[in-house]
Amino acid sequence: MDDARALFQARRWRGAMYMAGYSIECRLKAKLMRMFDCRHLRELEEELRRRGTLPADATVFSHQLEILLRLTQALDRLRRNEPIWRSFNIVNRWVPGWRYSADLSKREDAEDFLEAIDKVAHWIDNNV
Repeated sequence: MDDARALFQARRWRGAMYMAGYSIECRLKAKLMRMFDCRHLRELEEELRRRGTLPADATVFSHQLEILLRLTQALDRLRRNEPIWRSFNIVNRWVPGWRYSADLSKREDAEDFLEAIDKVAHWIDNNV
């Protein structure tokens, strides 16, 4: 998030949004690795498959935040928290391809997105 904030300060709105979304992806993957005592994503994927938690056609190498959150088994709890669920729906619009985009966003979009990221990150830290 430090890099996202630096990009925001540099008026690089889309870059800030990309980096902030990536921070949530990394946070969820780190939580999963701690939950299942794994040091690498490949090891995590093997463990989740062994437990029957990860379908054969799915992967932890996903950028899909909702899938990663579902793997933490916290998705239903988040859904029951309406304000955080609204923030998560903003965060879940994150597109990894933004890193390849010209700066197509506006300051207001970036502010809203980073605010939602902060709320969701706080919720993940305290509930997953």
